[in-house]
This record gives sequence, structure tokens and C-alpha cells, in this order.
Amino acid sequence: MLTSLRLYFSPFLRRNEELSLLQIFKPLYLVLCLFGLIPCSIDLPKEKRNCIILQKSCFNRSLCAVFILLVVYIFCGLHVHQVITSKEDNVLAEGAMAKANYVIELTTAVLFCTSAYFSVYCKKDVYVSMFRDIIRAWDGLHHVNRDIILGRLRIQVNCVVFGSLILILITLTVITFTGQSSLWKRILITFSFDIPEMIQFIVLAFYFVFILMVDALLKNIESHCKMFKKFRRIIKGSKAELVRIPVTLSQMQTVYVKAMRVKRQINEVFQAPILFTLLQCFHTIVSESCDMCLGLFYKGNFSVHNIIECSFWVMLQLIKVFVLARSGSLLKSEADKIGRVIHDIPNSEEEDIDLFVEIQHFSNLMNYHDTEISIYGYFLLEAPLMFDMVAAAAMYLVILVQFTE
Repeated sequence: MLTSLRLYFSPFLRRNEELSLLQIFKPLYLVLCLFGLIPCSIDLPKEKRNCIILQKSCFNRSLCAVFILLVVYIFCGLHVHQVITSKEDNVLAEGAMAKANYVIELTTAVLFCTSAYFSVYCKKDVYVSMFRDIIRAWDGLHHVNRDIILGRLRIQVNCVVFGSLILILITLTVITFTGQSSLWKRILITFSFDIPEMIQFIVLAFYFVFILMVDALLKNIESHCKMFKKFRRIIKGSKAELVRIPVTLSQMQTVYVKAMRVKRQINEVFQAPILFTLLQCFHTIVSESCDMCLGLFYKGNFSVHNIIECSFWVMLQLIKVFVLARSGSLLKSEADKIGRVIHDIPNSEEEDIDLFVEIQHFSNLMNYHDTEISIYGYFLLEAPLMFDMVAAAAMYLVILVQFTE
């Protein structure tokens, strides 16, 4: 068993191991099924490259989603009622401003869960098309050894993404069930904060894994571009016109268009949940930081556990923003690598006008099918997003602290 686990989490594929691109997605797929965050069942056979989508399973998945949403709605309602009506000294939030922030945070969590589940089932056909298109794009180029790409992707998904989900779940549980809170308060926090938070991280993991798969497609195109450039240098050096290049630029262009189609599908199905994620991230960073500042400077009973809890929630939001910012820059970086390789292919406009035109066409195609991921066209998910979010939160934090004084 240990040997099987070691091989499964290894970046190196075993000899004669049949591993498809979607097989790497299987651990996260099981988690998505548990929470009803995938619209239908998918059969991922080991020996085949294609996947089988079972449309009849959509009803069972939707029942699971409705149950999860009902649980979140009920406990969020109980939580809001507890915050507003309780007059005890050890209430969940003290003061009108703290109660308002508490209710807003619960509301954004509910809005995210609602948008995530509605996006899954209202755009079920896009999800189905996304799974099929990514397999077809992956099988479109197979002249270069792709085991290295698959091995690294398996480590990223199974160790980094899936391992981070487990670590966050454990840490959330420890933070919630330590301290001096009552049992009822811990139950409310678990079902109205922790579960929506885990759903949010699972959806972001789903999104990021698909971005990694598109990145793997682009890496495969880059490998074939390098092979094409190598063959062209052999031909230019030896004047051997009979040397046959196993893949053409036209084939790589076709796969690039398919990869960008998958990117647009990812953008379409995830932009609503991402919008509410960023909204919650900004509000939580500001409110938790403000609570921590006020607690340290003006409250004598602000415990170490409170500091750790506030810091942990701020850190979770920063992780989400980092993942979203990283996703956009990842695709842009890989597309830039492809562009540099194709412009480095040996060619001469006088000797090979067809190749020169094909390279220019590929370059124009890359400019037309950009790698940018936007949220309803208002802003892009790119590297500066992290800085912009932290800078804006710091500005609002300073204003809030000054008004509180």
C-alpha cells in the first residue's frame, strides 16, 4: 500500500503506466462529489484517454447540493438571530459595528455558496463541454514525451492543492473548537463559517486545477514548438529537405485555440463565485484586522486565541487572493514562452514564405486569443491583484481605526 501511495504521489510515471490528464483530477473530483459541486458523474478509466460523462447522475448531485445549501441557510439564519438578539456579556459580537460586520460576513458567505451552486447547475452544459474539450486538446499533440508534464501536474494537484485543502480543514477545526466558546457557538461557527469557507476553497481548488490543466496544454504546445525549432535548425544546417517534421505549426495552432476555448469556459463558469470570493476576502481582511487592532489597543480581555483566530482568517483570505492572482499570471507566462519559441524558429521570408506566413499567423492568433481571465470585464485576475487588494484593505483599515477613536 505504501508503495502504491509513493508511486501515486511521485512526479515520475511508472513504465507502461496509463495516466490521462483527467486521472490526475480524480482526488479532487471525489471531494466535489461529496459537496455536490460537480453537475454529473464522470467515469475516468485508467486505460483510456477519454472520459465518460453520466448525465443521469445530475439529479443525485443536485439533491446533495440542495441539502448543503439548506444546512448553510438554516445555520446562518440561526447565527444572525443569535448575534442580533443576544444581550449576554459573552455574545458573538459586541457593539453595533461588530454586529454589522458579523452579519455582512455571514451574508457574503451565503451569497458565495448560492452563486457557486447556481453556476454549477445552470451552466451544466459548459462544464460537460469543458471536460471533453480539455481531453481532445491534450490528445491533439502527442509527438513529444508528455510524462514529465503529467508527473509535475500530479504533484501540484495531489500534494499542493489537495494537501492544502486537508491542512486548511484541520486548522479550521482546531481554531473553532479551542478557546472558551460555548458548544452552541462552536456549532454555529462550524456550519455558518467553516463549511462555507471550505466550500469556497474547494471551488477555488477546482478552478485552479483546471487552470493548471490549461497550463499543461500550453506546456505541451511549447514542447512541440521546441521540437519544431530543432527540426528546422537541422534542415537549415544540412539542407536536408527530405527531413520530415512530425508536427506542423497548423496542428499546434489548432490545439492552442482549443486550450483558449477551455480557458474561456473556465472564465464563464467561475466568474460569479470568484466575484463573491473577492468581495468576502476584502471585507474579511478589513473587519478581522480592525477587530484585532481594536482588541489589542482598547480591550484588556483580548486573548492570544483571539489574535490567532483573527490572523488565521486574514491569512485564509490572502491565500485565496494569491491563488486567483497566480492563475492569471500562470497562463500569461506560459503563453509568452510559446511566443518566444515560435519567433525563434529559423526561417527566411525569401526562402520559405509559407513558414514565415504561418509563424505570423500563429503570432496574430495568440494576440487574438489572449490568456487573460476577467471578472465580467471589470477587472483582470493578474499578478497586481494581490497588491491592489492589500493596499485597499490597509487604506480602509486606517480609516476605520481613526473613526473608532
